Amino acid sequence: MLSLSRVLGQRVSVHASRSRQLSYSHTRLFIGNFFGKKEVKQREEIIKNQDDYEVDPETKIVILKEENSPDYKPFNPEEDMPDFVIEQWKHQVVKPRDIEATYDTTNLIQTISQTYEETFQSPITQEEFHNASLSDLEARFKFAKSLQQNLGFDISDYTLSKSHTVGELFNALEKVINTRWTNERNPNAIVLRPEDFSAPNVYLNQQPSERAQKATYDRIAEEARNASI
Repeated sequence: MLSLSRVLGQRVSVHASRSRQLSYSHTRLFIGNFFGKKEVKQREEIIKNQDDYEVDPETKIVILKEENSPDYKPFNPEEDMPDFVIEQWKHQVVKPRDIEATYDTTNLIQTISQTYEETFQSPITQEEFHNASLSDLEARFKFAKSLQQNLGFDISDYTLSKSHTVGELFNALEKVINTRWTNERNPNAIVLRPEDFSAPNVYLNQQPSERAQKATYDRIAEEARNASI
């Protein structure tokens, strides 16, 4: 005869084994449903047989963007911004290529002295430039903005950041006005001028480009048409 403890041990062992099997089956069923086993299988079949599906030649894929949107409206400055006006904050505008021809050391000194007196309500001479401190950043930016207004061209941030006195700013700007202008797109290009050639048999061809000639022709033609009306 089997002892009671042995029979109970076998029953406990069988119950634990069945519990583990049921738990494992429920886990697999839950994971399969959670990740969508049927959907995954269908997607795999579609990918496998994608070359066998028929394609409608009249079907066109439309990529929606701003231009073909039903709510798209082209920007019209007169309608969308009727009161918007750009005001020129400089008293004059001097293009980079015209700086050398517009300024020399004398009128640069005059402009700096005039701007300093207007900004700080105190006259200054060239000899006092190096003693006039610009260590106060607020005062430096205020003076630099007024100076750019009067000069008509921008002063680089690097020049402003290293100019702690009016004398240092003057020295930096003096180099700017005495530097021959070069195009930023081709900074290493050789810039020639007629005064660079003293020999009579050597000259610089100053004929305008075809684009410039066409622009001049169009302007003259437009003026002639308007005059004849």
